[in-house]
Amino acid sequence: MRLTYRQMEFFKAIMERGTITEAANALRVSQPAVSKALKALEDELGLKLFERTQSGLMPTFEARTFYKEVARSFIGLEILSGIGRELHELKHGRLVVGVIPALSMGWMPKLVARFLQHFPNANLTLETFSSPDIAQMVGQGRLDIGIAQASTNDVSIKRTDLFSIDTVCVMPKDHPLARKDCVTPRDLTSVYLISLSRPDIIRKQVEAVLAEHGIALPQRLEVTVGSALCKLVSEGVGVGLVDLETATNFTSGMIEVRRFEPQIKMPISLLQSLRRPESELERKFTAFVRDTAPLSIAGLTTH
Repeated sequence: MRLTYRQMEFFKAIMERGTITEAANALRVSQPAVSKALKALEDELGLKLFERTQSGLMPTFEARTFYKEVARSFIGLEILSGIGRELHELKHGRLVVGVIPALSMGWMPKLVARFLQHFPNANLTLETFSSPDIAQMVGQGRLDIGIAQASTNDVSIKRTDLFSIDTVCVMPKDHPLARKDCVTPRDLTSVYLISLSRPDIIRKQVEAVLAEHGIALPQRLEVTVGSALCKLVSEGVGVGLVDLETATNFTSGMIEVRRFEPQIKMPISLLQSLRRPESELERKFTAFVRDTAPLSIAGLTTH
């Protein structure tokens, strides 16, 4: 015995509408099509489902019993359809995103706000970590995706290049370097330099550039995040090199930002695990990530 969904649909319509005419109207088909489907169903089941009376169709005991199960199966299909709609609308599941501090104050909140305008039912968790921690946590499955400075040698991680952010020099408003349009390595020999911590990509590139120019500066003060560096600069402690995104989003108004030459870039990558398939939520979110560059690389000037 092989029953079809269409047969069940026709039978359910007849039971609920009471006549073949009303069932045909509800299903937007012809009356002969409904009559033919009903006869085929009765033949398939080997049961008489309706008595033809002067007042219309009268469901048999077997039809009423069968209808209870048919109605229950349609409720199940409605539930499944609802779950399917919710999956499409991103109501199910949660995406855990790790992002470095430099991108957590400006770029990421704006990106998420725009994403939620398109997908208001999406469930997201944003967490801020250093680049090495993000790479490790993506590999361990503790983060669904990561947005970080560093590349990784973990073969279980897929890395997608996103964009690069310029490194700039930040200084107090009344500092002598604020009179310059561009700061060079030689300009740093006479200042108190605040440095990022040793694992930071910018720190490593700055040291390499200074070494090329034969400059060795004492590392008297180090910080782990660019926002702390900017705060120290605003308090008049010294001068620092930081990514333009962090400098742009520092809101105290007590620092000046200048280009630094030779140019130093902070590359940003999207990290995803290769050990599991992407969810629909992850696919849609990463599409936004790939298509949305920070303002700091979209024509923003530093002077």
